[in-house]
Amino acid sequence: MALPQTFRFDNLLSAAKAYLTPDVVRNASAMTGESETATRQAMHGGVASVFSGLTNMASTSEGAYHLSNLSREPAFGNLLNNMPSSFGGGSETSNLINSGQSLLGRIFGDRTSGVAETVARSSGISSASSGKLMGLLAPLALGVLGKHAAARGLNSTGLASSLMEQKEEFAAAAPGGLSKLLGERPSAPSGIHVAPDTGVYRGNAPEDAVRTPERPAGMKWLPLLLIGLVLLGFFWLFRNIGGRAREAGRQAVATTQNALSSISLPGGANISVPTGSVNYNLAKFLADGSQTAPQTFVFDHLNFEPASTQLTADSQGTVNNLSSILKAYPNVQVQLSGHTDNTGAPDANQKLSLDRANAIKQVLVNNGVAADRIATNGYGQDRPIASNDTEEGRAKNRRLELTVTQK
Repeated sequence: MALPQTFRFDNLLSAAKAYLTPDVVRNASAMTGESETATRQAMHGGVASVFSGLTNMASTSEGAYHLSNLSREPAFGNLLNNMPSSFGGGSETSNLINSGQSLLGRIFGDRTSGVAETVARSSGISSASSGKLMGLLAPLALGVLGKHAAARGLNSTGLASSLMEQKEEFAAAAPGGLSKLLGERPSAPSGIHVAPDTGVYRGNAPEDAVRTPERPAGMKWLPLLLIGLVLLGFFWLFRNIGGRAREAGRQAVATTQNALSSISLPGGANISVPTGSVNYNLAKFLADGSQTAPQTFVFDHLNFEPASTQLTADSQGTVNNLSSILKAYPNVQVQLSGHTDNTGAPDANQKLSLDRANAIKQVLVNNGVAADRIATNGYGQDRPIASNDTEEGRAKNRRLELTVTQK
């Protein structure tokens, strides 16, 4: 369903609701078994909730970068051209719901189920129906956001600013209780001031209401000195406690990451991989018949020598285990996508990212995986997931992704 060419995407909520036509609502109602009135109310409140979540996501520079990249995904824009059938049930709708629910997890994190429950309570539909509708509304909101950004030529900062400008409208249209669930800070009542960084409300007392007796001039420094000594003692104490706690935390994380899990693959093969690693998650995904493609995984334990396609020695095991997994699931089709940070020339980065994807493909082929099962792409620096202003962010952007396109 295409909107008229004169339609403007400046108001995101109005643009999204314009796609929720009577046909779309009717199809969604039939799919969930809920009444059309309740379904319409849930969809309007749900899409406002998604925009509220996207606004929270864009409140950090890293989140804004990630959101800007998500909004440019062609699949979300294509969804807008075929809304009635997307909400009509069947395999297409089921796949979209699964992808949308994964997207909701990236937007709301561990609050996802709470958001769906809030939408359900406000509209009178079941939690299961709300979860399905929210899975469809998340891609819709991203599609509208992408068109909004394209129409106005917005980068990640501009997109975040545009969302912030409409934040109050999203909150007003979302179900009651959503702001509290998402951790919004309440506005101070009229005549009340919020003390900076404390969240403590302070009334407007007249200047003469309370007076503190003046101390002799020679004694004014003594309380300050005592306070300073106390604070210095606390700083020394907590610095040592904090250092020990951080070190213990690092050791716990390292122990967890290094713990190996034995995974049995179809055909009798067994691999031992770090718990939670890309190969661990990929093998679990392929073994779970309820999860559908596409699904993207970001490689860990996979590094190249600087400015080259040569794998480091400790990365070879990651690719070997990946080969075993793909050979155990011969019907699986994948795409390898290379990404870089913004250091260097864009053309050179694009070539390097593609060359690295092709290098991994060649290792897989050499290990017995059919070449026609593996597509490759190189995006260079065009799709950062973090800010390139810090070394930590640039390290996150230098990555290789594997997308399962067919199970």
